[in-house]
Amino acid sequence: MTLTTDLEKLPFVQPVSPIIYLVGGPGEGRFPHCNSFLLRGDRTILIDAGIGVQRIEAIDRALRIDTLVVSHPHPDHILAWHALSDRELLLPAQTPDSVFDLNQLGRRFVEGPEDAAYWTHMVKKWLDLHPMRPPDRRFADGETIDFGPIQLQAIHAPGHLIDHYCFMETGSRTLFSIDIDFTGFGPWYGNPESDLCLFRQSVAMLQTLAFERICTSHKAPIEAADAGQAFCDYLAAFDRHQQLILALCRKGMDLAAMLRESPFYRNRMSDATFQRIFETQMIRKNIELLITGGWVVEKKGQYLALDCPPTVA
Repeated sequence: MTLTTDLEKLPFVQPVSPIIYLVGGPGEGRFPHCNSFLLRGDRTILIDAGIGVQRIEAIDRALRIDTLVVSHPHPDHILAWHALSDRELLLPAQTPDSVFDLNQLGRRFVEGPEDAAYWTHMVKKWLDLHPMRPPDRRFADGETIDFGPIQLQAIHAPGHLIDHYCFMETGSRTLFSIDIDFTGFGPWYGNPESDLCLFRQSVAMLQTLAFERICTSHKAPIEAADAGQAFCDYLAAFDRHQQLILALCRKGMDLAAMLRESPFYRNRMSDATFQRIFETQMIRKNIELLITGGWVVEKKGQYLALDCPPTVA
């Protein structure tokens, strides 16, 4: 039995091209997992480690993984990195050293010391997340990471996080859009550093690239013929999110009242503290844009939609 046959017998491994495999994360790649991508050349490369230890070990038995490339350090992307701690590790140039200390990582991803401590406690307890080690090397925007027959172009796509990267496998023109993920939820920007304007710009930038297919971290691959509609729907989600907040402002709500309404999570998140932490950021970022655009004003802690929207010259 060949190594390829061993690999393709795994039920969570799906060929995408002769050298690329989608490795589905548990729960259809939903948080706290994500899809990973296996690339076979002179070396075997895994993009992201959100598929969990068991699936990484199963792949490694069928075909040794030589290199782990991390797109960005959200927990669902580095979840099981420690299963490959003895292999080559590549991180983005923009990733801060906080990734080496979960307490510091909590302070990066969550606002306020109490909530940051809660985040750190929960990712240790719930996810068994391990702090990362210093990488063997880092990659930067526009760099082509040379793996012999595999040439992986690094594409800095900030907004989701400041160090969020996408990749293009230049031979097959496969675009790994990572957490520009085209899910029905739309864009996720629940960390203090997340930036809605940069996020939208990154999506628009990807749309200009020449590709044959898109592989995302939380959805099935999208062929080029269907990509135009996928981009249109995803970009529209930015406006849909803003309209959700504008509708609450028309009722004259403060932040606490908006959080009770839960416009994004609809009070369905299993951890109420995490829901409050992330939804607060997403609501605030939309309010800031609405105020800047002249659609909303703040009065004594309440956010009020203006009767007459700003005119466009």
